[in-house]
Amino acid sequence: MEFLYSFLVVGHVIGLAAIIGPFLLQMRRNDGFAITAVLGGAITQLVTGILLTGLAEGLDRDLDYAKIITKLVIAIVVFVAALLGWRKARSGSNDRSIKPFFHAAGGLALVNVVLAVFW
Repeated sequence: MEFLYSFLVVGHVIGLAAIIGPFLLQMRRNDGFAITAVLGGAITQLVTGILLTGLAEGLDRDLDYAKIITKLVIAIVVFVAALLGWRKARSGSNDRSIKPFFHAAGGLALVNVVLAVFW
């Protein structure tokens, strides 16, 4: 079980990198956003986060449910922003209409990192 938990933590960190990496590299750009990577990272974050919580309960770890719910709500908003941005990009909208979704997803992912570390 510990190996599975560690494996999920690695996946969770990779999902985080897929969101924050493109965001930090492209936050000053006005076009060509890597919204597909952000969407993939958001999906990975949600799935691995939920699985980590369930597995932690099974391993009798102390959990702070207020923190988990707060981070889950933010992760859902990140996913929705990435999904809406991806749909706009796929429909052929201009890159300026994708920018707010890209920035919302990346910025809120950074907020989630701060919460994870300092809460």
